[in-house]
Amino acid sequence: MCPSAADNLELRYVVQQIRLESMNRYYLPLPKLNHSQLRFLKENLEGRGFTCRAEGHFLRASDGPATLTIDSAGLASSAGELLDALAPTIPPLLSFPKEASGGPSTPPYFIVKRVKADLHEIQVFPRMEGLRTWSELRRMGLCGLTPDEKAVVSSLLSDTRGTIECVTDYVSESSSPMMLGKRQFYRSEIPIREFVSNLGTMDRPHSRRCYLPRKSVIRVNATRDLDARSALAGLGEWCFLNLDPKTSNSGD
Repeated sequence: MCPSAADNLELRYVVQQIRLESMNRYYLPLPKLNHSQLRFLKENLEGRGFTCRAEGHFLRASDGPATLTIDSAGLASSAGELLDALAPTIPPLLSFPKEASGGPSTPPYFIVKRVKADLHEIQVFPRMEGLRTWSELRRMGLCGLTPDEKAVVSSLLSDTRGTIECVTDYVSESSSPMMLGKRQFYRSEIPIREFVSNLGTMDRPHSRRCYLPRKSVIRVNATRDLDARSALAGLGEWCFLNLDPKTSNSGD
């Protein structure tokens, strides 16, 4: 069986800022934040001279010409450097208790749909590993998948079998090449166990990396429903929401 999120009961949050040069943006993956944490960030930044406004599950803070956006789904971004503004807030943020979900308007991690019989489609909602930022991360040789996102995907795949279509930075038997910038990647179909083992994260570089597809949709075979409850366990300091599996797993 593949490793599950339950094997990572105390995932520790890691501060790691990522700059995507061609987009002229800085990104800082954050824990998935609850309402109390978002309110704390607003009050803290305002107390340090920022002008803030809350817009649903977004917080926008300006300090002169620089504006930063914080999404409670777990990502801060700005055209300017983020660490000076946000690094001092991290220790108190990590001391908050978990609260009921209610921040992000979409499910926090994934939706699973049964396509037919034993075929399931998983739509993952990663902080950075999707669409335009996915392409820029590949061009720069970076990975933006967070440890909790890998734990969730690994757990969902623990009762699946067969192969999975993904992108790799190494050749497999079924690979077809693709170029992103000056870097060589491959559309590959590999065993699920290999995918989970080599799935890269922002804090753990691998010599051989797998990545979610650009649209963050994966299809797998399973004889029973995927275990959403186990997938949402053990997310540690990366998630401050008490998640009901029904809010992250829907659709037959």
